[in-house]
Parts: sequence; C-alpha cells; structure tokens
Amino acid sequence: MPVRGSGCPLTIFLIAVCILVAVVSRLGNDTRPVSVLFFAEPASALTITELHEELQRMEEAGEEGSAGYERTAERLGELSRPNAQPLAQIGRGQVWRLVTPIFLHFGPIHLLFNMMWLWTLGRVLETHFRSVKFGLLVLATAAVSNLAEAWFKGTNFGGMSGVVYGLFGFVVVRSKLYPTGGLEMNPQTVRFMLLWLVLCFTGLLGPIANWAHSFGLVTGGVIGGVNALLNGGWGQIKRRHEFHRAISSAVESLHECAVCAKTERSDPSLEFRVGADGRDYCEHHLPQ
Repeated sequence: MPVRGSGCPLTIFLIAVCILVAVVSRLGNDTRPVSVLFFAEPASALTITELHEELQRMEEAGEEGSAGYERTAERLGELSRPNAQPLAQIGRGQVWRLVTPIFLHFGPIHLLFNMMWLWTLGRVLETHFRSVKFGLLVLATAAVSNLAEAWFKGTNFGGMSGVVYGLFGFVVVRSKLYPTGGLEMNPQTVRFMLLWLVLCFTGLLGPIANWAHSFGLVTGGVIGGVNALLNGGWGQIKRRHEFHRAISSAVESLHECAVCAKTERSDPSLEFRVGADGRDYCEHHLPQ
C-alpha cells in the first residue's frame, strides 16, 4: 500500500500507549494497575471475599435492607457475574471502557503481532485521511468490536486486533469499490488475514477474541464501503459496468496484459493501466 505524506502521530501514540500498558501490567500478568481499562473491571477473589464478609457483618448487625447493604449486595452480584451485565459499569458513566480494552495485551507475541499490523495499516490510513478521520475510524471499530466481544463471550479480554481487522476491512472494501482512491491491499496479505481469522475460530491458537475480530472486520468494511461510494466509487462502478457491457459486444479485446496476457474477456473484473512503455498491464502486474 502506498504511503502519502509522513506524519502518523496518532498511530505512534496508540502503539506507545499499548507498550506502556504492557509494561505496567507486565504483559497482562498483573492487571490490577490497569483494571480501569477492561470492559468491566475484573474481580479478584480477595475482593469478592471481602464483600461477602461485609454482607455477613451487616446481617449480624441487623442492617439487612439498608441502603448500604443493598449497594454492597449489588456490587457483589456484578463482580460475581461480570458477563451477566456487560454494560453495567458503562451504564454508570464509565464510557471509556467501550474503547480502552484495545490497549491491553497478554503476552509478547500478542503485543508484537498487533503492533506490527497497527503500524502497517495505521500509518497508511492516517497519512491518507489525516489523524481526525483516522481517529474516528479507530474509535468506531474499537467500540463495536469490544461491545460484541463483551456481549457474546465475556468482559475479560483485550487487544488491538479488533481495530486491526477493522482497518483491514476498510482498506479491502474501499479499494475494491474505489480502485483509484489511493489505497490497495496485496492479495497475499488479504488471503493471510482471512486465513488467520478462520484459524482463530478453530480454537487451535488458544483463547482469541473472535467476536472482536469479526465485528471489527465488518464495521471497517461497512465504513470503507460508505466512504468509497461517497468519494467517487459509485461513479467508477457505473463506468466499469458500462465498460464491461461495451466490451462484451466488441469483436476484439481492448486490453491485454503485457505480462500474463489476460484480457478483459478472460477476467471482466480486472483493471488495466497503461505503463510508461505504452503497453497495457493488469492490476496484478503493474510496473514498479
């Protein structure tokens, strides 16, 4: 993917925060200092025990039914069943939890893999759309993917992979609907990312935030599709349709790739460009 411009401060900031959180939490081995970042604050066995003891003390003191007793019982219920009410803490105003799980990582491979893809995709999109639009894309994919993971699987998760798949989906769909829009994705990279998505669902790679991956991908793809259509993609689709209709009735092919010899007749979905040497090249064999 070509990179236009050189500034990607938000991408660098996101990577820096993830690394800082990984250091503070010892790569997820001690989540107490970063518990505020989870979708719902994870409960420790000690905290639950303390709440049980507090309720027992109140009962012995005859405080059953008091406001304090009810608050303690409610808190114990939430911590004992964190997945039963995934939006409980967010509903009390802690809206940052919709996004902040993206900064949590559990292990060096988890962190390294996500940071590599965030840098690869993030710097391209940020330099292309600038930081504000890129930031809105990150927020949208983070919120939807985190909400889906919490709702379907549980609240004790973390990682940037939902956003990474959102950025990936954005680029793939936008480049397909708007091929001259300045973004493209290597077909091998597309195949690898989709294969990895499927492998994660098999369970062979351990506990994975599969719902975050899936909803991030769909969210990014939808936003990429809307962006493409609003910025010239719809006109290109119409012109492509008219072109393919015209060549279907033509006696001879209009284009033939100088490398693979494919024409629009052999693959109507192929895009062709004229190289500096005046010869035609298909989208897979464009000269560097």
